[in-house]
Order: sequence, then C-alpha cells, then structure tokens
Amino acid sequence: MRSDQEAVQRCLAGDAEAFSTLVERYGGRVYNIALRITNDSDAAADCAQEAFIRAYRALHQYDPSLPLGPWLYRITTNASLNYVQRWHAHETPVEEFPDSAEPDSAGPESSALRREELDEVVAALAELPAHYRAALTLRHFQQLSYQEVADALGIPLGTVKTHLHRARAALKVRLAARAKERSA
Repeated sequence: MRSDQEAVQRCLAGDAEAFSTLVERYGGRVYNIALRITNDSDAAADCAQEAFIRAYRALHQYDPSLPLGPWLYRITTNASLNYVQRWHAHETPVEEFPDSAEPDSAGPESSALRREELDEVVAALAELPAHYRAALTLRHFQQLSYQEVADALGIPLGTVKTHLHRARAALKVRLAARAKERSA
C-alpha cells in the first residue's frame, strides 16, 4: 500500500489509478463528515463526490509535507457547509452512525439499549447548527486533534474550542430534554 504522498505524486504525474486509491482510503470518512453536517444521505453522497472533485482539481496546491486527511476533510467540510447554506438542508435525523460497530459480545438487551442511546444522540446532534455538527464530527467521530479541526474548518483554534464547548452544552441540554420527554 502506497503512502498518501506517493499517491498524490503519481496522480499529479497523470496516473488516474492513484487517485482511486485515495478515494477508497478516505471515501468512508469523507462521506461520514458530509453526512453529519448535511443530515441527508443523498446530499452527503453529493458533497463527498464534490469534495473529491475539488480535491482532484486542487492537488497541485496540496503541501505533501502535511497529512492529506485534514486537507481533504477541510474540503469536505466546506462543500458540506456550502450545501447546507445554499439549500437549507432538510433536518431529517440520521438513523445510525455507519462506522459504529456493535461489540460482538453484547447481548440483545445491551445492543438494544446501545441502539436507543445512539438514536437519541444522533437525533440531538441533528438539531445542532451545521458549524457545531462539523466541529463535533471532526473532533469526535474522525478523532482529529483540536488543531487539525481548526485547519480543516479554516477557523482559529480558540473558535474550535468555543464551538465544541457550546456544541457539547447544547447537545447535553437536548439529550436531557429528550430524556425528560420519554419519562413523562
């Protein structure tokens, strides 16, 4: 398996197959970022495709001394946020986290409880503003560092921390309200 930088170099040299390696390597993560921001699976697929097209066209601007992932995530985030702003995306909750794996040892009862908890978190996440969803997605689902999130979103580090703090607080309030509704 070749490195990202080797694949980029080969792509810039005219090797079309090299870019397909990058699409295979990052396709799932790019789609998941777009899905968290847009809350629409069709829109996420379109945004992911748009992100890869933009990345391909901008490969000559990529700095090979830096990791490819955050650069690609920034392009994806921008494409997704543009979609949300342009089309005022439908706020339909996502049914599941595509990358979340159930532990094999979990019994049916714990699996059902875990599923309910995930559904609640996803529904509450869908209610957050797009820029908060973007920051949470990159930090917690893609496990980027604060600085990588700042680079991916093109905002200062302090703003990332503020967005994450406010997003977590809003998420906590929404989850508490949903729990209260269920118990009433």
